[in-house]
Amino acid sequence: MKDGKARSIFVACSMAMLLTSCSEKARETAEQKKDIDLQKDEQKQQIDQRGGALKSAADIKHEQVEQAIDNRKSELDLSKKTLDAAKEHADKTQDIEKKDVDRQVKADKSQVDANAAAAKKNIDEKAK
Repeated sequence: MKDGKARSIFVACSMAMLLTSCSEKARETAEQKKDIDLQKDEQKQQIDQRGGALKSAADIKHEQVEQAIDNRKSELDLSKKTLDAAKEHADKTQDIEKKDVDRQVKADKSQVDANAAAAKKNIDEKAK
């Protein structure tokens, strides 16, 4: 009976040690999984932060490009206004010059008519 009791105690102790060992292994496994989940969450947070920083940088760059485009557009608008004013001035100057030429042509033709009439009159007087 002593052998049977000793054997029972030995089996009970072995089972207790086995259960303790399994429980310890389960706890270690759970801790490892928990650590992995923490690392995963930290990595995802870092990825989100980096993504946010890259988006912010892209937004800033886009704003700078838009501002540069708007500035250039304003410069071109001002240049166009200046060129339009210069063209308008050139057109007015050309119109004035043409009117002056027309007036001079008319005056010159009138002078030619007057000279021709005077020459004819002079010929008529000589012929008398």
